[in-house]
Amino acid sequence: ITHKDGVDPVPLGGEVNYPITSDEFFKFIKGEDIKYDIIFIDGLHLHDQVVKDINNSLNHIVDGGTIVLHDCSPASEDRQVEEYVVGKSWNGTVWKAWVEFRCNRKDLNMFVVDTDHGCGVIRKGEQKIWTKDPLNKCIEYTYLENHRTELLNLISVEEFNQWIK
Repeated sequence: ITHKDGVDPVPLGGEVNYPITSDEFFKFIKGEDIKYDIIFIDGLHLHDQVVKDINNSLNHIVDGGTIVLHDCSPASEDRQVEEYVVGKSWNGTVWKAWVEFRCNRKDLNMFVVDTDHGCGVIRKGEQKIWTKDPLNKCIEYTYLENHRTELLNLISVEEFNQWIK
């Protein structure tokens, strides 16, 4: 990659050239014609922040570009809580932000690869939005358990490998 930016307010390694929050970063580049081929979101794992990160990313992704999110398919209810507990597996409420976009944005193509806590993929395009129930019901964990495959548009790693080709 000829140009890449790493954004992390508390860098623990890797390439981070912006040791700031994603909000600060997107404010810094607001109004600039800066576009990325791929954006990886794996920051503050809370619904409201993830919604902001997705919206900001959509403003800075090239046509045909891809946004990837980590932690879209928590394996258990205790992993999808708001508060991080040191030493416990934690996905936060990323999946709720995912579902919000899945239920409301016809202009996106979205699916979750069933690997590593669920890796969501978003591209501009089109999708059939999830309309079976109101959003407030869809973001209950028991609803996710009962409709995970369809709600997340969950695909296998093998299906993803075919899609990427």
